[in-house]
Formats: sequence, C-alpha cells, structure tokens
Amino acid sequence: MKTVCMISCRHSLLDDRIYKKEALTLVRNGYAVVHIGFGEEFKDFYTDDAIRLIQVKRTKMETLCFGALFRTAKSVAADVYHLHDVELCRIALKLKKLPWHPKVIYDAHEPYDVFLRDSWRKRSKWRLFFNDIPAVIAERRILSQIDYLIATEENVASRFREKNPNTAVIYNYSYFSPDDFPLNTENKTFDLIYCGSLSETKGVFLMLNALSEAKKRGYVYRMVLVGSFHNPAVQKEVEQMIWKEELSEHLLLTGELPFEEVSHYYQQSKVAFCLLSSNRTNRLILPIKLFEYAAFGLPIIGSNFGHIAEIIQGNNIGVCVNPHDANEVASALIDLLSGEKYQSYVSRCKDCVRAKYLWKNQEEKLLHIYNKMNTDDKY
Repeated sequence: MKTVCMISCRHSLLDDRIYKKEALTLVRNGYAVVHIGFGEEFKDFYTDDAIRLIQVKRTKMETLCFGALFRTAKSVAADVYHLHDVELCRIALKLKKLPWHPKVIYDAHEPYDVFLRDSWRKRSKWRLFFNDIPAVIAERRILSQIDYLIATEENVASRFREKNPNTAVIYNYSYFSPDDFPLNTENKTFDLIYCGSLSETKGVFLMLNALSEAKKRGYVYRMVLVGSFHNPAVQKEVEQMIWKEELSEHLLLTGELPFEEVSHYYQQSKVAFCLLSSNRTNRLILPIKLFEYAAFGLPIIGSNFGHIAEIIQGNNIGVCVNPHDANEVASALIDLLSGEKYQSYVSRCKDCVRAKYLWKNQEEKLLHIYNKMNTDDKY
C-alpha cells in the first residue's frame, strides 16, 4: 500500500479540501494517508476514517517549526508528499532528495504572490522578510522541479504551466450534494448567511452596513456569520458597529465551527453573501463557498467581478453587486427576498451543483495524478 503524506501549516488537520476531499478520496482508493500540520500541542492519532493525523507543536521561532515539520514528514517515509501551503515550498526539495526518492506535489490553494502584493503594507516587517518573501521565492524556485503542481483555478494553473507541464486544475467543488438535504424554503431561522473568515476584504463591514440599511428601509432581516476573526482590531470594530447600529438582536456570530456543523446553518438560511472586496487576489480566486451555498439552494449576492460573477451570472443563481456599495447590496437583498423569482433561484442553485459542481467530479483528476506517479512511465 502506497503512503501519502499531506502537509499543511495554515490549515486545520480536518480542513475540508485536504481531509474531507483529497485524503478521503485517496483512502477509499487504497492509499494510506497521513496529514501533518501545526497546533498548540503535539498529537498523533488515527481518525475513524483510518487517516493518521500528526500535529506538530508550533513554536515562536517559525524556522524551528519547519525543521520539526520536515523531520516528522521524513519519519513517515511516504511515497508521496503533498504540500498544501506556500511556506512548505522551502522544504519541498529536501523531501525530494530523501533516500527513497519520494514524489512531491505542490497544491496551491490561492495566488499567494498576488495576495502578498495586495497585503504587504499590513504585515509586520518580521513576517514579511522572514516568512512571506522567502516563501514566494521558494515557490518560484521549485515550480519546475516538483513532480506535479495543482491549482484550484485556471489563472494560477496557467502561470504554473509556464514552468512545469505537469500541472492540473482540481476545482474546490462542493463536498455537499444537493440530494443529501431536503429542499425547504419555509420556516428558516436566518434570512442571510456568510461562512468564512471575518475580515474587511471578505466584506464583513459591507454586510453589516447592508443589514443596517435594509433595517432603515423597514426590512428587518436576521443574519448568521459562521467564521472567526483573525485580527482583534477588526473584531473590536465589528462589535462596536453592531452596538452602534443596534444589530445584536438580528445577528448571530457563531465563531469557527467543525465542518459537519456548518450544514445546519446552511439549511436554516435563505440567501448567502460572497462579497469579497475588489483587489487583485479576489479577482483571481474561486471561493469554495459559492458551490457550498448553491448546493443548499442558497441564492447568492456576490461581487461583480472575477470567478464570483462568472459563476453567479453564468448559472443565474443570484445577483452581482458592487462590493463597496452597501445601498446596492441592501437593494439587491430586499429585491431577492421579496420578489417572486426567489424560488426559481433556489432550484437553479441545486440543479447547477448537481450537474457541474460536485467534488466527485474532481476525484478522477486527483486519482489520475496519483496513478501516473505510481507508474514507471514518464508523465
């Protein structure tokens, strides 16, 4: 049995793409899978799915963390190392040079070099010079030397193909199937839902402003935000805004939830938000939440650019708006929830996921890559 070692440093050991999609797919097809990541304490255990999870204790000195991560990965003696974060490019070639010559895959979840250009002013100098810039340099250096490159959308894949023909796009389509949940548009607890990290670039202030604007027009909606803050200053500002606009009775902040619990809130909501602000990163990325929302029959109010607009408008499953205009968002929300077309949006959401956007449609791509690497032929 071939052993695959997934490695991450910025994702949960139970991350939906890494664990629920890729790891489970490989286990079901005869591979032994280990996932190594960082955490507050050391852990080493098997899940009920027979996947081994190893949590390496994170320390303040990040260089020491990656040394420990490499040593742990080496001890697994895997046939394939599958890297999921740009920082791990710094150990990619060391893994390839191990005595048993394992294969190495780099799976880029986002255009990190573009993200860095968008956000470098907000990052500490220490993090910028000792983590971010070295990671991007390492990524560029290893692209042509890695056995296989995986991207989640075509823009990053095109850049990768310039360096390495062994590149594939494996879209982060929905793990949830529309057929797993009954279609129910009545007696919902929440009018609106957003799921993901809570930040300014993900639209948290815009959503609150739109909720407030709708309230001023006489439309009182209830919203649930499923996710966590990574910036204490943003969290404090959001809390102050909720108090100032008197939104506390109309808003639920759940914090970060296990993958299995998120579906409960999807089922209890009517409309979903995907209001990423307009920057270079957000114009390139393809948010997984689009497919999850649609799988649960949630019409989407999303940004009017990039893959977000392409998916929403191309399938007619929601409304695209200016992600910097709360009045426009409020108007779209009122029209969507009050209009007669709501039910047709719900049906199209489920239909398009069922036809095109299920993870099972991507499983064959992943298995094809692994099967090619398990042959002696040049791929």
